[in-house]
Amino acid sequence: MNKINVVFRACDFVVSVNKSPRPFDLNKTEIIKICFKSLIASIELYPHKITVLGDKLSDELISFFQQYDIQLINGNYGNDESLRQSITIASEFPEDEWVYLCEDDYLHHPDCFKHIITLIKEKDVITFKKRNRFNKNKISEVKPDIVIHPPDYPDRYNVFDNDQSFIFHTSTHHWRQIANTTFTFMLEVSVLKKHFLLLNKSTKNAQDGLLSKMLYGRNEFKNKCICLSPIPGLSNHMHIDTFTPLVDWSVVLNKYR
Repeated sequence: MNKINVVFRACDFVVSVNKSPRPFDLNKTEIIKICFKSLIASIELYPHKITVLGDKLSDELISFFQQYDIQLINGNYGNDESLRQSITIASEFPEDEWVYLCEDDYLHHPDCFKHIITLIKEKDVITFKKRNRFNKNKISEVKPDIVIHPPDYPDRYNVFDNDQSFIFHTSTHHWRQIANTTFTFMLEVSVLKKHFLLLNKSTKNAQDGLLSKMLYGRNEFKNKCICLSPIPGLSNHMHIDTFTPLVDWSVVLNKYR
């Protein structure tokens, strides 16, 4: 298994971009610390490198991150430029390694990277049979590039909103095809470089909708990736209205509080 490079974007200057309330009566600084501790605990047994890209970090958070064996970069960026910087940093890692672009408010399950790494090792299960449109007897295999989005949002269980999706399983977990993500996702560095211009374009006004529309395929994967989210989810976006279902996140949180 090649190294996983994490680019963890952190900013305790902005409370919440989408104004959604935070759970468990936590403030943003507390959430960042807890989420980062959960990330460390989940990934520490596997080859990795962590870069924290800070945006106007408080002295308290700078001191917190300096306790860890990481690379800390702190600047005065704003959200759009911070996204661009994270993509640029990610593009500089070796092409055969993976990169996890992670926002600062995702709480990770202790087994998160155990299951992600199993998916990476067994990714040949993500295979599609495709008939030739001119010769129906000719069938080829399609193995699309993979993007991994660790949470599982509750609206995917809304019967009025959900889409038909492919479901896969590895030896340890189930994975659902999804059509949209935030800017927290994981992919091979070579795949990121292939789509670098699109990723960079989507950072203007933080357009994760544009990113999702242009990057993730549904049934056809020409120039597009398949995006997979675990069932049950392996991380939790720490807003009250986006909790990953089927997991008691208060138990996970209290491990790192």
